[in-house]
Amino acid sequence: TRRSSDLLEMNAGSYGRVVYSALLTNALKSIRHACNKQQKSVADALDWSVSKIIRIENGSVRISKTDLEALLRYYEVKDKARIDELVIWAREARISGWWDKYKIPDKAFELYTGYESGATSIRMSQGLLVPGILQTESYAREVTSTYTTPDRVASVVLLRLERQKEVFAKAPEQYHFLDEAVIRRRVGDVMPDQLRHLVEVAQRPEMTIRVVPFTAGPHFGLRGPFVLLGFDVPLDNVLYLESARRGDLLVSEDDAVSGQGGATVDDAADEIARYEDGFESLGKLALDPADSLELIERVAVETALLMVL
Repeated sequence: TRRSSDLLEMNAGSYGRVVYSALLTNALKSIRHACNKQQKSVADALDWSVSKIIRIENGSVRISKTDLEALLRYYEVKDKARIDELVIWAREARISGWWDKYKIPDKAFELYTGYESGATSIRMSQGLLVPGILQTESYAREVTSTYTTPDRVASVVLLRLERQKEVFAKAPEQYHFLDEAVIRRRVGDVMPDQLRHLVEVAQRPEMTIRVVPFTAGPHFGLRGPFVLLGFDVPLDNVLYLESARRGDLLVSEDDAVSGQGGATVDDAADEIARYEDGFESLGKLALDPADSLELIERVAVETALLMVL
């Protein structure tokens, strides 16, 4: 349903520049296709280069209001509400996100952080470590120091903590599947506090944490950590694969597939569908939420006892 200009103004900024950019580029491509125009004919008509049209449509440049209005005039878009909507999206896509100051080196994770900032549902599966969004500061520092140079640890931990603050403030629905190995793996002396933190955050109304027990045997989550993001705006789900092949990989039907080191997939829609099915399969194997929290609490006590022996 199309929002009014007033409602759009009221919600402006609530999704972040990455989501607004994706909304805008999807809309502009759809409008061009509906007009049966090729990128070259649009560029020729507006006296632009073809590369400019390509960069606008893939979101690699932020379109100015003047250029956007020229483009919409050429496409003969006359609906004022639609024009106002696109202008607002373009404006919001030009505003820096809170994460930009961290200069995230991995392009896929940078995009993921932007999408996550505007998501209304976050579904994660982790078979290795506690998800970053659920980590305590001590746990985050401990695990980060094992794979990051000492001069980067503080920045990575600060990013993780600010990311948690931003997401928890917006309270999207969160659903986490954790392999039992995640809660039993010793990480320094911080595990009892980290496990108690999981139990605490699981009390939030938007949060569900379930453990896939060792007795479930091999399962889809052992392929590697992954996240599925959902939105209440017209964007398809986004899939994020952590440390996929040679780098993190973000897969979206609405955006270019992005991965560090050349990681890619042949069919974005098919890849997302496979992980949707895989996530559903974990629900058939995991303990229910109450039993999961009971297990986490029990392991927290066991871990604390082992540390004093």
